[in-house]
Amino acid sequence: MGARRAQALACCLLGETLLLRGRWDEAAGYLRRSIELHQALGAKSGEALTWQRLGELAIYRGDATAADKCVQRGLALAAEAPMAAHLMGRLYATAALDALEQGNLAAAARAIGAASAAAERYGDCPTCGALLHPVAAEVYARLGDKDRAEKWAQAAERVAGHWESGAWQAMAEVAHAVVAPSEQAVARFVRAAQLFERLGQPFQAARCLAQAGLIHVERGEREEARGRLERALAIFHEIGAPRAAKRVYQALARLRAGTSSAHEVT
Repeated sequence: MGARRAQALACCLLGETLLLRGRWDEAAGYLRRSIELHQALGAKSGEALTWQRLGELAIYRGDATAADKCVQRGLALAAEAPMAAHLMGRLYATAALDALEQGNLAAAARAIGAASAAAERYGDCPTCGALLHPVAAEVYARLGDKDRAEKWAQAAERVAGHWESGAWQAMAEVAHAVVAPSEQAVARFVRAAQLFERLGQPFQAARCLAQAGLIHVERGEREEARGRLERALAIFHEIGAPRAAKRVYQALARLRAGTSSAHEVT
């Protein structure tokens, strides 16, 4: 039993690593194997965590239907799992990101609210729940709720200061970028992209480059915009993120047409 639990966890962790590194076909194989092993063991916590990572994978690939199914499976398991306090924040952060990627800010805000309610009911893990911080900051910034956006950005900064890891620092940069004036926002997005690249997380790096590029578009900085957007587009194509690539391609098309009606890449 112990060996099988170790194998199930190892498959989940390896799948997570491959997911973040943009090796998505390999990641999917390990994550699905982890699901099978956790199901055989009746290990709801491990299975819920793996569904959360599969949900992220579906988001990155642009499959909103699959992402929602993964999140719902994970939430159903997490509600009965001994590690619910660690799982709920992760799952609702994934749900919020899924909605944000679809441009559904109302649904993203509902997921953030559900995360807060779950924390009151099941308890809260500060680090697992911190995955929600940059997403929530972006959602509320785009909704025009500056106070809430800044609150979430400050929460991200506190976590980054406590743990001093590159991943938390990168997420804090993203959270601050979405509430910063445009010039500072570009610098923060570029800094976040550099940190994500250093960590070997291409999707997040490209997303930050795209955000910076769109700010350049809005500022009329055509050459800077083109450079950031083309770099982001190349990464999205390389790792197989068609939805994100399409949005960047559309931004480049607007740039060539001489328009600046760009919105943040989500």
